[in-house]
Amino acid sequence: MKKLLPILLLVIAIIFTGCASKRMVKRGLKFEQAGMYEMAADFFYKSMVANPKNVDAAIGLKRNGQRMLDDKTLQVHKSYFDGNDKQTVYSYLDAQAYFDKVKALGINLNLSETTLGYFNEAKPRYLQSVYNEARILLDEEKFRESEEKFVEIKRIDPTYQGIDEHMKVAVAEPIYREALSYMESGFNRKAYHNFSNIISTQGTYKDTKELRDEALSKALITISIGEIKDYAQNGKASLLVESSVVSAINNLTNPFVKIVDTKNTDKFVAQQASGVSMGSDVKVGQMLTAKAVLSGSVIKFNLVTGRVQKSEQKGYIKDMITVKDKTTGEEKKEARYTKVTYDVISARNEASLSFQYQLTSIETGTVLVSDAINHSANDGISYANFSGDHKKLVPGNWESATKASPKDRIDDNQSSINNLRNQLNAKKTIKSTALLQAELLEEIGQKVARKIDAYNPEY
Repeated sequence: MKKLLPILLLVIAIIFTGCASKRMVKRGLKFEQAGMYEMAADFFYKSMVANPKNVDAAIGLKRNGQRMLDDKTLQVHKSYFDGNDKQTVYSYLDAQAYFDKVKALGINLNLSETTLGYFNEAKPRYLQSVYNEARILLDEEKFRESEEKFVEIKRIDPTYQGIDEHMKVAVAEPIYREALSYMESGFNRKAYHNFSNIISTQGTYKDTKELRDEALSKALITISIGEIKDYAQNGKASLLVESSVVSAINNLTNPFVKIVDTKNTDKFVAQQASGVSMGSDVKVGQMLTAKAVLSGSVIKFNLVTGRVQKSEQKGYIKDMITVKDKTTGEEKKEARYTKVTYDVISARNEASLSFQYQLTSIETGTVLVSDAINHSANDGISYANFSGDHKKLVPGNWESATKASPKDRIDDNQSSINNLRNQLNAKKTIKSTALLQAELLEEIGQKVARKIDAYNPEY
């Protein structure tokens, strides 16, 4: 049955599209009879899209589509004899687009050679006039207007007279000039983004790459890691926090923030000698001098492994048995409850950390970024454990396992049972303090990195 289902769905789809195609043919015929062949052609076209094998639709589209195309070619001829090269070109492109649209369905219409000839005659004249306008606009440094003209030319003839190079100038030059202005005003980050935009969209243009690297070098905040004090007396808290913060900053996609490992200067020099680059076209030697230092203090770092607690709970096993009424002899179902015990197991692990830091400019002593972070992570478990049939377990309480008591209580109601089921199905694995510590450190590192990432001295 499962194998037949896709086939059945395919058959239904074919029947549906076939019916839709026939309906559209009928509508097309009605419009054709009314002399509205443009609407007729549209419905015949839609009918063929729904069912390319519909012969009636193909015949209707051939007949009415040719009428539409004839009207379009008539507009080409009229524009040509009116001396309107622009209208001639665009009217022909409209006719050609419709011809191609119908041809894609296997219907060949007649687009005359005469019409093509008129287009081929008007096209170079029109493109030359637009090209001349675009060049004048470019010389006048009206870049946006010039670009619009070049875009129009490219749309009509993508290979026209080295159009790509002219478009590059029209597009890149205003961005390039704006970037130069940014650099002169000290907005090196904005300049970098402008130059990067030119490179990614236009490729090589003037000295854009060199200027981008210069802007990056000036905008770059190189950070050395200063002292991370450990007031938590954890022994390894400062090293753990430093590692997490450095890792998070190194993972930033911000090109203007880099960590300088001043503790391994000799290694960096060796890398420079072998021509290793640190990315973003900035050589290692350019990064050795830190512009800012990141220092901080771990105020608190606590890990608490909670004790697993186990408590015995009382309940009942509920069995439905068949009993016979002594008076009527009729059989009926009756609940019988057997006293049992089950366990509730709980535990809770915790981790907490307080970290204060500041990023200070080495040149001016100004505090660029600072924050105090208090973060905690915890996880707990609380679940019921029963070795018998969970489905029969009912919560309650009782005084004696062997004797009935007025204090015995059976909570055989949906709310109490649902609560017990939730306890039985609750998670039984708790996150270790080591895992909580890792999550805590990662979050601390991310918070520091996000704060530094958001810092922009140009705002």
